[in-house]
Amino acid sequence: MRHLLGFVCCLVIFGAVANAGGTEYEEYFADKGLRIDLFHTGTATTEIFSLDDLIEQPYWGGNPRSLIDTLNLGGYLVRVFDLQTNKQIFSRGYCTLFGEWVTTDEAIAEFSRTFHESVIIPYPLRPVQVRIDRRDRNNIFRNVFDMLIDPADYHIRKEKRCSHFKVRKLVENGPADRKVDLVILGDGYRKDEMHKLREDSDRFIAAMFTTEPFKSRKRDFNVRLVETLSLDSSVDEPRKGIYKNNFLGLSFNTFDLERYMLSIQNKPIRDAASRAPYDLVVIIANTDRYGGGGIFNLYSISCSDNEYDEYVFVHELGHALAGLADEYYSSDVAYNDMYPRGIEPWEKNITALLDAKNIKWGDMIEGDTPIPTPPDSIYADVVGCFEGAGYSAEGLYRSSLDCRMFSKSLIDFCPVCRRAIEEVIDFHTR
Repeated sequence: MRHLLGFVCCLVIFGAVANAGGTEYEEYFADKGLRIDLFHTGTATTEIFSLDDLIEQPYWGGNPRSLIDTLNLGGYLVRVFDLQTNKQIFSRGYCTLFGEWVTTDEAIAEFSRTFHESVIIPYPLRPVQVRIDRRDRNNIFRNVFDMLIDPADYHIRKEKRCSHFKVRKLVENGPADRKVDLVILGDGYRKDEMHKLREDSDRFIAAMFTTEPFKSRKRDFNVRLVETLSLDSSVDEPRKGIYKNNFLGLSFNTFDLERYMLSIQNKPIRDAASRAPYDLVVIIANTDRYGGGGIFNLYSISCSDNEYDEYVFVHELGHALAGLADEYYSSDVAYNDMYPRGIEPWEKNITALLDAKNIKWGDMIEGDTPIPTPPDSIYADVVGCFEGAGYSAEGLYRSSLDCRMFSKSLIDFCPVCRRAIEEVIDFHTR
């Protein structure tokens, strides 16, 4: 690996965009996945990637007809180039824990942290260049990491992981390459609580498919449950001095926020998820405390036994599956200047613009709707431009007075969020 897998300094390769067809997939990729494990280190002003491991996975759950990302979502973009032809053969947008952390006080104070993360690509048939780009503060993608991978390298690990965990099919509508594949993992469920994990999973999936647009698009989904076992019940609550021996490492107080529940233990999550083909990892935490989290193309996390748990489950799916932004602006957050003034966010459901012709959802706004739109009940069912979104009461706008991404309720997604979700579903199933 040390000779064939190298960091390529300042290497720029320009490649033609590959057509998203099955023949393209068969020409460049095998029917399995390659997991690239990385250490992501830095502060608010510095950023370094380093290779940890390369792992062959039995599945790549994506759509072979959608090899090139056309959604323009996420703070990072991984691109794969065929080394022989310099042709771009794969790309995918995603977000990271590091990308959120760099806006916190700790990162701004130049304290350095390292996060572990994975990029999963179809398994290449011949040597490739893997390039990672990151959006800068002006939303322009700039290269931050390059490496070469030879799929014949014997250092690529091939052992099966977490094979002792059982896999259950909860929703089955067709082949993985033509569906949106969700894999559910549980954290803080002991062996004697596996029945509860199954019941919780069934209940949340039922709640998901009673919410539009998931209700209308249920036939486009497969859902599988990997029965992940923990030695302790529940999850960590650091502020209370509670620490659990849970397999996936879920913890409240992420970035020192009381209800933000994520995990920095990337390896066990990816190992367990590899038991099934997936487009998105969904994690259920065995706790009655309110909380959760969702990061685009990383994972969605929700509590299991809180009065708002079904709201949390679907809300966090909006983040993780479609890259939707939070539309509320009154809750405490750890971020500083998450959305710089005057820069249009990449998320499809918030905007910094007030020009109806250029607003992302301008085609959905009726001509007589005032811009900005007053927060008046007469506009409750109108697509407009309501001030207050993305943790800011001023300068950012959402499309509807209320939405699943705005209020803590079982209200449906607004029309703009529904369209954004459906675009992602279409990408995975076309």
